Amino acid sequence: MPASLGADYNESVNDSNDSVDDQKWGKLFPKCVADPKNSAIFMTRAMYVAFSLILHRRGILSQEHFSKNYITEKVKCMALSFVHENARHIAEQIKNCGEAIRLGYLKEISLVIADNVDDVEAIEVYAFKFHYFKDGRVSAELTTKGDSETPTPVEKLTQLEYMGSGSVRDQLVMLARSIIYLCQKILDPLPSVYAANFRLHFTDDAPDDFKVAGFDSSSTFYTLPEDTQSASIGQLRPGYHGAVIDCASTLMNDAYQAESKLKRHIDKIADILGYHANNTFYSTMDTSDQPDPTQTTSDAVPSESPNNTMEALANRMESTNVATPEKLKKESPKAEKKTTRRGAAIKTSPYKKTRTRK
Repeated sequence: MPASLGADYNESVNDSNDSVDDQKWGKLFPKCVADPKNSAIFMTRAMYVAFSLILHRRGILSQEHFSKNYITEKVKCMALSFVHENARHIAEQIKNCGEAIRLGYLKEISLVIADNVDDVEAIEVYAFKFHYFKDGRVSAELTTKGDSETPTPVEKLTQLEYMGSGSVRDQLVMLARSIIYLCQKILDPLPSVYAANFRLHFTDDAPDDFKVAGFDSSSTFYTLPEDTQSASIGQLRPGYHGAVIDCASTLMNDAYQAESKLKRHIDKIADILGYHANNTFYSTMDTSDQPDPTQTTSDAVPSESPNNTMEALANRMESTNVATPEKLKKESPKAEKKTTRRGAAIKTSPYKKTRTRK
């Protein structure tokens, strides 16, 4: 990707005022995310924060894997601890994806939860879906797939302008709050036995032999049951990158209801913090014939589990994360279809992590 700092898509790129004046923010993120290098650094560290929140709030890893951290002076979170050996290895694997982002090779990174260690079909997926902005500019025109007249959240992302580092801070804070609310107030609890790992999908620009440290090649990405519900959690738009973050889950009762509740919650939080709500690209809001969101949902509070089972899960996450190989990568339209429907003809995945709650 171009390394020029002189892009003319937004005057704030060269404006010294385009920075976040927050001491806590500056310890974890670049104060200005307008240029290519800092834009990529921000995206990598945003993944670390988001996946830490999911692993913590969904009860996938136990409390000792996390330590208190700050996004801003107003907002704190529990993040993977660099003191805990297993947590540090998982954080390093997320960090290793930064080079793929910098080069424009990472199309999607997903935290995939399945019933059994070798399942291709997932029960729940949290996905970062990336878009790369040449010279920081939005795409020339918006195109939609198939016969759909309503653009998808990823397609909407291609038209999202960079609005400055302060706006990006707001986007990340709202994403963090959405993750917490989704995991605790909307999703039903995970089953007592499940497997979890990270899976990567590369763009067609990635060389055939491109690898991310800590990830092994695999013939699978993931599939989802036909009745799976999917909700957008948020989006991020630093200077040269963009990502839509969503959750697809069999443990979500209704996507429209989920997104409606998320929107109300985020609007409230934004008002309290004095941040911009950023108009998340919800996937169901353009549909006028959806039912009124009145269905009751449960608090998905994880049950207590012996630490040794969580330790086993954390240990195995160091060696069972996978990336799609050349064949699947080069057939990107089909690969995308495989992630949204049952019955795709793909091979068994070599996943080895299982956590059992007792």
